[in-house]
Amino acid sequence: MEEKQITYSFPIRPVLEDDYLVSNFWKCLYTSAEESLQYWVILPNHVKPTKVTPIEISNVNLVNIGQYISIDDSPYLEIEVVTEYCEYEINASDWLWKKLAIIGEAVLDFREITGESTGKYLDVLTIKKTPGGEEIISRFTTIKDHDKNKNGANLFCIKATCFSKDYENLAGNIFHIVTNWDLIYKSDWQMAENILPFEYDFTEAIRFYIPVSWEIKYETKNTNTFSRFVFAHPIGSFNRGVINAFFYSIKETGNVATIYEKSFNRMSKLTTDLTELTKIRSDNPAIKELWTLNGTIEYKSENYAACLFIYIIKTLNGWYYFESVGPKPNLQNYYFEINIRCIEIILQSFNNLNLDTVKEDDHMPPETVSPSVNKTPKNNWLIDQ
Repeated sequence: MEEKQITYSFPIRPVLEDDYLVSNFWKCLYTSAEESLQYWVILPNHVKPTKVTPIEISNVNLVNIGQYISIDDSPYLEIEVVTEYCEYEINASDWLWKKLAIIGEAVLDFREITGESTGKYLDVLTIKKTPGGEEIISRFTTIKDHDKNKNGANLFCIKATCFSKDYENLAGNIFHIVTNWDLIYKSDWQMAENILPFEYDFTEAIRFYIPVSWEIKYETKNTNTFSRFVFAHPIGSFNRGVINAFFYSIKETGNVATIYEKSFNRMSKLTTDLTELTKIRSDNPAIKELWTLNGTIEYKSENYAACLFIYIIKTLNGWYYFESVGPKPNLQNYYFEINIRCIEIILQSFNNLNLDTVKEDDHMPPETVSPSVNKTPKNNWLIDQ
């Protein structure tokens, strides 16, 4: 007989009454590490700290800065807070997806939350078996904050865990814990890097942001109807990501297929595995149309395969082709995540330096809109890399 699949609830709104919260929760202030790592968290009265001295977890490159466990005979509940420093700008959600892949958590449900300018954050429910064979349910959420002393970002994650048999009774408490915590000395800049405006007068004025660690190379033969730029991300003596950009006057080119062929033709002799060119939704009011495709390209002479993301922007006056080429996702470094974040910043800020967003009612017709939440966990593509 086929085993019945158990479904676990994933509340995304408060379910506990105010009187219950006042009587049964307390505010814990964590001040046992340097100021940039200090936080507060709302915990049940029966959950108390057991470890507050930072402890390195070397196999996942994390530092545990707080552990809290239930101390009475109520169902077991454990809360942990961990952190990692990252020099370059990435999404907190991408960071956590990678950690979940490393520790082998199976995803039950999740939501990605987009900040106004600081990228994506993750709220995720997982399941895992203990060495003793018991199933435990965990819920994780993330925070990111600039570290003014190191000029990078500290990424944080809180994890609330219980046994699967107790989860439904604790789901409301767990939701309240993982959505009610923050840094005590949070900065005014929740990104690893500063961003600078790229500015170029084409058939229209072009303005967008890029992180300061990216280098810009200008083509010497640029004109007011066609221009090319290369954005490179050097780490050490190697470029770990490259974004090729081609700008076309709207009068010189007919449609998106022509833009793609003109731009990508130089790479047509390479072995490729690409998706279809697809029109997607953009929240950027300056973008009239946004098209994308992705996949891999192989440089057989160099025995190297790269990950490829292409985005084509149409405005009233021009077509703008952006092609991100870099290492495939893996569990050893953040090169893939750095490249993804850079292209996201370009798309969000393209001729939109105030980072305004389109109202929901102003979006494209539903048949052209990509889902706001993709229920395929991103860590799936990390496991076998």
